Amino acid sequence: MKILQVSNRVPWPLNEGGTIGIYNFTRAYAELGHEVVIYCLDGKKHKTPVTEAQKELSKYARVFIQPLNTDVVAKDALLDLLQNKSYNVSRFYNADFESKIIELLKSEKFDVIQVEGTFVGPYIHTIRKYHEGVIALRMHNVEYEIWERLATNERNPLKKYYQRILAKQLKKYEASLLPMVDITATVTDDDGLKFKALHPTGEYCTIPAGIDLDVWKYTPSYRFKRFYHIGSMQWHANAEAVNWYMDKVHSLICQEDKEYSLHLAGKGIQTAAFASHAQLSVHANVPDAYAFVAQHDVCVVPLWSGSGIRLKILEALAAGKLVISTTIGAQGIQYTDGVHLVIADTPLAFLEVYQRLRSGELDYKRIIQNGRLLIENQYSTIALAEKQLAKYSTLSKQKI
Repeated sequence: MKILQVSNRVPWPLNEGGTIGIYNFTRAYAELGHEVVIYCLDGKKHKTPVTEAQKELSKYARVFIQPLNTDVVAKDALLDLLQNKSYNVSRFYNADFESKIIELLKSEKFDVIQVEGTFVGPYIHTIRKYHEGVIALRMHNVEYEIWERLATNERNPLKKYYQRILAKQLKKYEASLLPMVDITATVTDDDGLKFKALHPTGEYCTIPAGIDLDVWKYTPSYRFKRFYHIGSMQWHANAEAVNWYMDKVHSLICQEDKEYSLHLAGKGIQTAAFASHAQLSVHANVPDAYAFVAQHDVCVVPLWSGSGIRLKILEALAAGKLVISTTIGAQGIQYTDGVHLVIADTPLAFLEVYQRLRSGELDYKRIIQNGRLLIENQYSTIALAEKQLAKYSTLSKQKI
């Protein structure tokens, strides 16, 4: 098959779950023998090393990258608010990018166009106009749900009110996209049910984000004192999670054990913001995520506003790390609490897990082994890509 991916971000470097999810399928499609083209928007804030990205992605696909300024402009946000339009989405519209897509579709035919998420929605109408094959919408998250949860957790009444408006606008917008595509692929069954409630007659499939087992080699930790969190602090849900953990949990475990330490890494981390915390190391730049993870023991995922599936958990399980997560953080993963990972939803629950680790009550070595087996059996990228392409092939034949 000939496949075009249209993305709101450049899937390089591999330092965020979204970029990893897109990259893994680009690579898998190519390695399965399909011709791949990827057109990407590149938000200025990401500071993408474009030459490096072009070189890496060109191993698997023809690549086009369109620079874009997605910085929030108060005047534009207010105008969209007055017009009841989703400013979250409108920031990703670029006329030059749309023109390049039209040029491509006029000159080449594709079997499948895979649109990578809500924020590439503004281009679906144009794609439908110039493309007769399958259009697949791959939803990495339920965006409106993230904003609903942010609003629920927000204490500032003005911010809470505005976030609720943004959530409603996103929900309406995401509902409008579903009838425009031939199939919506979600990363969890739960996400699929939420979208199906918005458009019951649509075609849906669940294809989790995949893990490259050649990259994420099994390097189990037989210690438990070096906790870590890796994730972009430019994503509001990660920032909320880390700040909650630092405010509510970190000091409790520090009081429990002076040998415990926490290591934070990810794009946009402000070292100075955490200067007052003991037993903490902040790694502002991590060029190799696997090397960072391999050096630590326990992956902590204290999310309260996420949606979709957390690739960082899947990577940690593949690498042989114990994962301690909130229920929201682990949603979408086919896990059993205490078998594949450990759930903690309150500060005291996180502390109790640590106490059980110290006392030997928690058999974390067995949990680590089970976590790796879960990834091998259910979350390998090649197997998932084959499943997704089989679905696309069936739809493509129906269009002939």
